[in-house]
Amino acid sequence: MGDDLFSLLPAFRMVATTGGFTAASGRLGITPSGVSQKIRQIESLVGTRLFERTSRSVRLTEAGRRLLQDTDRAFSDIADALDRVRTVETRPAGNLRINLSRLAAQVCILPRLAAFVRHYPDIAVELTTDDRLTDIVAGGFDAGIRFADTLEMDMIARAIGPVLRRSVLASRSYVEATGIPQHPNDLASHQLIRYRFPASQRLVPLTFNIDGQVLRLDPSPRLVFDDNHHFGFAVRSGLGIAQLFRETEIPAIEAGELVELLTGFEPRPLQFQLYYPTRAQSPKLRAFIEWFCG
Repeated sequence: MGDDLFSLLPAFRMVATTGGFTAASGRLGITPSGVSQKIRQIESLVGTRLFERTSRSVRLTEAGRRLLQDTDRAFSDIADALDRVRTVETRPAGNLRINLSRLAAQVCILPRLAAFVRHYPDIAVELTTDDRLTDIVAGGFDAGIRFADTLEMDMIARAIGPVLRRSVLASRSYVEATGIPQHPNDLASHQLIRYRFPASQRLVPLTFNIDGQVLRLDPSPRLVFDDNHHFGFAVRSGLGIAQLFRETEIPAIEAGELVELLTGFEPRPLQFQLYYPTRAQSPKLRAFIEWFCG
């Protein structure tokens, strides 16, 4: 029973992490019916249902969630052992999966990604960009990139990417038509563009520093986006004022397309953190850390 059960665990974990038989079949290289058969076998061997199935969804039972969680460390250790074997006499190799926000991809990874890929041809990089918070262990990721206040517990973190200033910006045409606010409280009378967290659906407050004290404002918006690209486009189009990460708008600022407002009230800058579980680093992850955090 032991050998049979161990051989079926990868199929169980793939269904659990991808959310369905069809998605898992593509990763495993077998048909969806073949995946379903493996799940029935493992459920028979352990004596309990691991998934609740409907015509539209597959989700873990409590027993399934426990099995996924309890096997995470073992499978991570096996993956690391295989990576170390591959790199005894060769360069770092294997699949490297990183979960990160779209902004983190834009400012931390993409500017240096091409050089990394050329330098490490045996590392297959998979970037999953998702502005919703993700459990990187349950999702099978090697590491994640988020701001410090959203990191999961028991993780090692390293600063990555540039220090990010949060600047209040508007197009030149907008301020010529409406005037320039002199104090954060003046924003209540302006057309504001704000960002909404995709997962929690909370609007991100406008944050300011006034005489060393943090001021967070929640004024009514004219426009709301959950995508930084759309967010910046709306500001450049003259549709209102927004508090943006200055790094993403430097070309527009230097070209005079955007105007910086309320610079005396700018809040403290932020920096992304690369984080990963508190276990030995695989060679591929160590290479990634040294390249992007060094």
